[in-house]
Amino acid sequence: MQIELQPAYILHTRPYRDTSMLVDFLTPQFGRFTAVVRGVRSRKTPKRNLLNPFTFLLISFQGKTDLKLLTHFEVGALYFNLAEKYLFSGFYLNELLMRLLPASDSHKDIFYLYQQSLQNLHDRQEIESVLRNFELCLLADLGYAIDFQTDAKNGSAITMDRFYCLDVQQGFFLADASVPMSYQISGQHIIAIAEQNYQELAVRQAAKRITRLLLKPLLGVKPLASRELFV
Repeated sequence: MQIELQPAYILHTRPYRDTSMLVDFLTPQFGRFTAVVRGVRSRKTPKRNLLNPFTFLLISFQGKTDLKLLTHFEVGALYFNLAEKYLFSGFYLNELLMRLLPASDSHKDIFYLYQQSLQNLHDRQEIESVLRNFELCLLADLGYAIDFQTDAKNGSAITMDRFYCLDVQQGFFLADASVPMSYQISGQHIIAIAEQNYQELAVRQAAKRITRLLLKPLLGVKPLASRELFV
């Protein structure tokens, strides 16, 4: 099977044999997959500079197994210049996709979410809102969304003046007096997150806490290397 000029982003690269590379791509139609790029580490190959994370390419590839063979690549029309904490945030998005996105499954919405997130980081938008929106949309696409508007146990609407606990499989439920405050989440913050309103620091902190709890069962015990860049 030969696929021609598929839009793709590079998530990760690593050396392969003497002069080749293994490159992990994200595409709208074929999802995330790995391809061999032969001879690209040779000194006579100036196109090596195109094979960097966040690069938008048009790629052609072939192969019936999980490991594809890249037969052609050229630079696309989009370009993202990420630096400092915006660059670290981009690496975080890539690592989440590498760890959580099943190989060879089409996730068109995630492809375009990723593209928009890179654009937002390129434009130096507020990082916390970009990352939290990406995390929650990725979780929803993978089937792990929770309801930010309804109590998971009694079905009533979440209200601004109450406090809630989070069950990562079921969602938010009203906290009782026996639950320490450190485990409770303000209904006001939950509603703000649902509305993607991250203006207040307390909301951003609550959103980070919530997404980390939701991602933890999926990521397992291995820490994310990209998180260390923010220290």
